[in-house]
Order: sequence, then structure tokens, then C-alpha cells
Amino acid sequence: MYPIKSALLHSLLVCTLFTPVYAQQQADKVFDQASLAQFNAQHALDLLNQLPTFVLSEGNNERGLSGASSNVLIDGTVPLSKSDSIETLLRQLPISQIASLALYTGQHPFSQLSEYTQVVNITTKTQGATLDWRAKLQSQHSYHELSEAMLSVQTRLAQWQHTMSVKWVNNHAYSSGELALFSDPQQAPEVQQEHFSERQQGAQLALISRKQLEHGTLQLNASAQHIDWLTRYRWTPTAPAPMNGTTDDEAEKEYELGFDWLRETASEWQLQLTGLARREQSDLSIQEWQRLEPALTTFEQRERAREQVLRLAYGNPTHALQPSIGIEGSYNSVTADTQDDGDVLSSKVTETRFEPFLAASWQIAPQWQVSGKLALEQATLKSGIHAEQTLKHRLLKPQLKLGYDLSEASQLTFSAQHQVEQLDFGLFQTSQSSGFVRTQNGSEQLKPMQYTELMLTWQYARADLFEFTLSPLYQWQQDIHEYQLQANGNGAIANAGRARYFGLDSEWSFNTSRLLSASRIELSYTWRDARYEDPLTGTRPITDLTPHELIIGFRRDQTRLSWGVEAFLPTRLREYFHDEVFTERASTELSAFVQTQIGQGLSLRAEMNTLNKAKYQYVRALYAPDRSQPLASKEVLDENIQPQFSLTLSGRL
Repeated sequence: MYPIKSALLHSLLVCTLFTPVYAQQQADKVFDQASLAQFNAQHALDLLNQLPTFVLSEGNNERGLSGASSNVLIDGTVPLSKSDSIETLLRQLPISQIASLALYTGQHPFSQLSEYTQVVNITTKTQGATLDWRAKLQSQHSYHELSEAMLSVQTRLAQWQHTMSVKWVNNHAYSSGELALFSDPQQAPEVQQEHFSERQQGAQLALISRKQLEHGTLQLNASAQHIDWLTRYRWTPTAPAPMNGTTDDEAEKEYELGFDWLRETASEWQLQLTGLARREQSDLSIQEWQRLEPALTTFEQRERAREQVLRLAYGNPTHALQPSIGIEGSYNSVTADTQDDGDVLSSKVTETRFEPFLAASWQIAPQWQVSGKLALEQATLKSGIHAEQTLKHRLLKPQLKLGYDLSEASQLTFSAQHQVEQLDFGLFQTSQSSGFVRTQNGSEQLKPMQYTELMLTWQYARADLFEFTLSPLYQWQQDIHEYQLQANGNGAIANAGRARYFGLDSEWSFNTSRLLSASRIELSYTWRDARYEDPLTGTRPITDLTPHELIIGFRRDQTRLSWGVEAFLPTRLREYFHDEVFTERASTELSAFVQTQIGQGLSLRAEMNTLNKAKYQYVRALYAPDRSQPLASKEVLDENIQPQFSLTLSGRL
């Protein structure tokens, strides 16, 4: 039996929390209870959206705990839920349960989050029995119904502070479009009408229990959720012909338990043990049908996943160097049983990983700070139903960050790191996309992608005029993943050599209070480019790249009334397959919101998304047999998404 697997068999399973660090370094901004009262917010995510130039960064949800963090802490810990995104967790934390908020920019004392230059620490209240609720009504196309309901109960019992939440979701999405098939340049294209609809239904139950010990804390987490997805595509030819389409039915069940135990010694050193165990099962069935014929099941897959993690850390946040040392071990497995057009396939992937680490931070001068982290990742990945393929790697992952305070209003931060991206287990098994009739076979041998990154971040704040954050970055990537043709004639993700990767992240906030009180203009711009030597077509960007993203918004935040508008400017995403170039273009999208307080403790938020009817275009350029040959055919889908209106009520009983 695997050593990590046996050691973790009885460890608790979800929503686990990371290593807390109660450091002495002061935050750049602190919002106490009186300051928070000035914000018109329903929940923690609402609150963070009102912080100028703050960007919520989502962890990559990697296996284990080291790479799955975000730049938000709750009570000094990073909430790590493999079931929910950080946005979902923050949306489930009502504003009435928040006692204070601390914002760190540039340098911060949390060595475990050394990759971030912005960190927020949210402190929750310790209070008696309370009941918070939220209900969301949604309307789009022909769907007008309750889309979400949540109850959050907080109580204190036998020296334990318990928070239990129950959430029910019933979301719908709909779009329509025109699909043109260009099979012969000399003839008019075949035109079809496409209708897409999706329904998500399910429920989640989560419990967090925290106890203050004599020399530390103990926290237990548990969650369970069951989600059903139903996706349907319908294609109707212009000429008289039966309507055809596909239906995807997927059911997901997930259970997690976790614990976080912290003990403080008399010498101010801290010992922390964190554990996580998770189980997940999904059942997918894809059916193809025509109006005059019964539905035919073409693809079925049952996938079962397990994860077990233990992390031990020992550190002293009050020491001048804030040292921290520890080790993390994890065991993961994914098994998939697939039926694809009558073929029965089975795949299994397991990974055992150990990662010892060392971190420290040092104030080398009044204006200079340096922090760093060194981790050694050792992983063994086995694929194949009988573990026929084995891949091992041992890699040093250093991180270094140097900060300089130009003035009270300006900071520079230089960071350098070498990282490895964990392999997606899904790449080792067969998958199918109904929307574009695309099947990918599982890879047989695949190395994880590595990169060395340099980044410079400049933060400047003149609260009476403007604030901005600029972050140019450069990466040297190796063993990148690209879609290539295998020896058996099938396509799959494979290692494709090296690439150079460029980027810029920027956030701007302009104070317009002189024109309209408590108002501001916000601008977010992201640029990405890359250079890769494709053996088929020469130099090109890497796949799945969006070159430009620009969001412009205006908002006014007052104590009892907030409102705003936002514009998402056109974007383009391109993916390269061995026999296809897929391009997705999005037009300008407009959205607006109004939020107000009604009476005592009741909040109302109205949102209108895609209020200008969002438009997307999907272009498939198809080649035979590969992209080195002339274009064989083309498919163009012009899609429209109807405006979506939602009304959210929240309060406390």
C-alpha cells in the first residue's frame, strides 16, 4: 500500500484551510467595523470588488495544498476548497459576519503566499446564534425562476464556533445562432440554426467548526455536494430536414473533509498540521438524436477521483526572518471507464508527491524587503490500467521577491521563480466535446510543463486622484503542451518543446468624485503573447491564448446605494489542433448593477448581464490531413446570448 495513502486513510475530508501566519507587519489599509459600515455590500466578494485596483487571484486548484491558494485569507488562513472557487466561498460569507479587513500591497508577511503582491486578510466575528439568508431570482429567454437559495447559520456551542451553510442552485443558460458550413468554396454554404441550452441543478452542505485551544486553534471542515448538468445542442437545417442534436447528461458527487491544527509554543514558534481527503464521482452520457429516430448513446464515461493530503509546517512569524519549514505529501488517483461508439476503454492515473519547503522574509533596510521560498517537488505518476507508464521527476522550485518602497504612495516589487505545472489527469483519458464534435484520445506519455518567470510590479496610489498597478512579466517555458498527431493517427496533447511567453497585467482606478461624489472609473487591461516553433506551420503563438482583454467600468459606492456599468471589449482566443485552427471571437458586452439597503438589514441587488445581447463567433478552419496542407473546409457559428436579469435579496434573521 502506498505510504501516503495508508497514513491518510482516516484523515478528514473539504474546504480545508492553509497555514495561518499571524505576523507583526502592518497592513497598508485596515478597515474596522466602522469603516466596513460605509460599504454597501452583501457579502465578502462584494466588499473586495469595492477595493480599487485589488485583483482577486484564484489558485490553480492543483493537487495538494501548496499550489491551490488564492490571495485572500480568512482569519489568517487561506480557504482551500476543491469543491468551490474562491469567488463562490467569498459570496457565501455574508457581510454581517465580517469584523475587519486588512489589505497588504507590495510586501506582506505571509511567506506561504510569496507569489502574490496583493493579499487581503478578512477577520470574521465571534458571535452568538445568527441566521443569514440569500435568494436569487433570474430571468433569461423563457426561464424565469428562483436560481439560488442559501442559508448560513452561525452558533457557539461547547467552546466551538460553528458555521453551517446550505445552498441550492437551479441555473439555466440559453443561446441561439446560425451555423454556416463551407464545404466547397465554389458553392453556397449549408446553413443551420443552432440552439444551445444548459441547466445546472444541485445542492451543497458545508460545515466549519473552530475551537480556540489553550495554546492554539483547531478547525474542522466538511462538505458534500451533488450537481446535475444537462446540456443540449439542436441543429435545424434551412432546407426541409429533421432537426438533430446532442444531449449531455452529467451527474457529479463530491465529498470532502479537512482539519487544521495549530499549536503555539512558549518560544513563539508555531507547529501546524493540515489534512485533506476528497472523493469525487462523475457520470457522463452523451446522446445523439434526430426528430424521426430514437436517441442513440454514443459516449459514456464514469470517472472516480480520490485525493489525500497531509501538510506539516513549523515556523515563527514574530522572528526577524519569519522562518517557516515543512513538508507536504499527497496521493491522488483518477479512474475512468469509457464507452466510445461501442469501444470499451479503461484508464487509471495515480500520483504520489512529496514537497519539502523552506520560506523566510527579511527587512534588509527601511525601504527594502526580501522574501523567498524554496521547495523540492518529487512526484511519481503512473498511467494505464496496469500502471504500464511511469513518469518521475524531482525539481527545485525557488521563489524570490524583492520589494522597494519608493515613497508612501509607491512600491516596486521584483519577483523571480521557477515552477512546474501539474499534469491534468484528464489528458490521459478519452474525452469528447459535443458542441464541436471533437474527440481527444488519452496521452500515453506526458511531461509536466516547466517555466522560469521574471515579473516587475509597480503600485502607485494617489487616493484623491488615481491608483494603478502595472505588472509586466516574461517566461521561458519548456515541455509545453500542444495538440499533436500521434503515431496511431489520433490526436492528443503532447510535449512540444519550448516557448517564450510575454505578458502585462494592469489595473487602474480614477477618482471622479469631483464630477459625482463617491464615484470612480475602473480599467483593467491584460496582454498576452508567445512564440513557439510549430513543425507544421512555423512560428506562432501557443494554443489557448487571448492576446488582449480590456474591461472599462464606472461605479458609485455609497452607504445605502451603489450602482455601476461595465463594458467588456472584444476578445479573441485561438486554439491549434493538428488538423484544425479554432478561433473564438467575442463582441463588446455591457452589464449594469444597482444595490441598495431596504429597511434594517435587508439588501437588494439587481443585475443585468449582456444587456446589449452578447455576440460570439466560432470559426473552425479544417485541414486534411493536417495544417501543413491547404484549407479543406470551414465552419462559422454566429451566436447570440439574450440579456440576463437577476434580482438578489439577502438579510439576517
